[in-house]
Amino acid sequence: MPSLPTYPEALSAALSLVESSLGVETVPLNQAADRVLAEPILADRDTPPFDRAMMDGYALRAAELKPGVPMPVAGAIAAGTAADASIPPGACVKIATGAPVPPGLDAVIRHEWSDRADPVRFTVGSINKGHAIHPRGADARRGDVVVPGSTVLRPEHLGIAAAMGATLLSVRRRPRVAILTSGDEVRPADATVLDHQIRNSNAPMLADAARRFGAMVTHVEHVPDDDALTAAAFEHALARCDLLLSVGGVSAGERDHFPSAYRRGGVTMAVSGAAIQPGRPITVGRAPNGVIVAGLPGNPVSALACAHLFVWPIVRSMLGLDPWLRWEARTLAQPVTPNAQRQAFRPARLNRDGTIAVPRWAGSGDLVHTGQTDGLAELPVQVDDVPTGAAVRFVAWAS
Repeated sequence: MPSLPTYPEALSAALSLVESSLGVETVPLNQAADRVLAEPILADRDTPPFDRAMMDGYALRAAELKPGVPMPVAGAIAAGTAADASIPPGACVKIATGAPVPPGLDAVIRHEWSDRADPVRFTVGSINKGHAIHPRGADARRGDVVVPGSTVLRPEHLGIAAAMGATLLSVRRRPRVAILTSGDEVRPADATVLDHQIRNSNAPMLADAARRFGAMVTHVEHVPDDDALTAAAFEHALARCDLLLSVGGVSAGERDHFPSAYRRGGVTMAVSGAAIQPGRPITVGRAPNGVIVAGLPGNPVSALACAHLFVWPIVRSMLGLDPWLRWEARTLAQPVTPNAQRQAFRPARLNRDGTIAVPRWAGSGDLVHTGQTDGLAELPVQVDDVPTGAAVRFVAWAS
C-alpha cells in the first residue's frame, strides 16, 4: 500500500487544482468590507490636500516669534473653512486642529504656550518652521497608490477609499461554496434527538468558516445514507458552486456514499488521504466543470481542522491571494503527546505570555474543548512527548 502524502505534499496537490481567480465585480463602498481588492485605489488629490494644523493654537511665521513680545491676532480659522491669504507681517491667527494653515505662515504654537489674549504673548522664545503642521501631500501625492490590489479590505482601507472619493470598488468575486453533510444519525440542530442521534454541528460550523475564509455559501444540504440520493444531491450542488465541501461519508464503509458520487460525477482526485491526524481521509479533486471538490471527515474537529488546513488555502488561492497560511513559532506551556506515524494538528489555546497550551486529546469528536482554543498547533512526528518549552508552529482560527 503506497504511503500517504505529508501535509505540505497534499496541500500542494490540492492547490494545483486552482486554475485561476474567478473574475472581478464592482461593489459599493458600504459592501466592500473583507473583500479582496482587484485594482489599486489611487489618490485623487494630494493628501492632506492643504497644510493642516495638527493642534489648536496659533499659526504664525516662526521667524517673527519673540518671547514676551505681543503679536496681534488677525482672525481665526476653523476646520472646514478656507485659509485667509492676507495675514499681515508680524501677526498670527487662531487656528483649530484640522484647519488649513494660511499661505506664508509656517508654524503652529499650541494654546498652552500663550496667554490667550489679543494681542497674544507666547511663553516660548523660538520654534522650528513646520512645527505642528502636517504638510500638503505628506501622506500621498495625486496618483499615488494608497491601497494596493490584492488587499483584503479592512476598516482602515475603507476609510482611505472614502477619503479618496472611491465609492465603487473593483473586487475579486468570492468563491461560491456548497456544503453537503451526511449521515442517518445526524439530525437538524433544532430537532428533538434520541440517545443514538446527534445534531448537525458541521453545517453551521463550516458555513461560518467558509465565510471567514472569504467565500460565500450558496447551498447547504444534508443527505441521508443512500447512494442514489447522495449522487442526486451531489449533482445538484455541483452545478451551483465553485467549491463543494462534502462532510462525512468519505471512508470505505458500506454507508460512505460520497466516493461513489465522485466517480459518477467524473471527479479527478488529486488528494486521496494525507498522513495527518485528524484528517487522514481528506480528499480533494476537480469535477469536469472545474468545481473543486473537498471531502472532509465527518467528526467535527477533523472537519474544522481540514477546513483550515485545506479549504482556507484553496479559497485564498481562488481569491488571488497567497494561499499559504501564516504559521508562527510558539512554545509549548506543557508537554504534549504527538502521533508517532502522522503529523498531528491539535487545537491549542494561546496564553497571555505567548505560549500555547494544548488540551488533552480526546479524539476528533471533542468539539466542546475545541471551542476553548484559539487555533491549531502542528506537532512533530515522534514517539516521545514534545516537552515544555519546545517550539512548534501555530496558526490561529480564521477570524
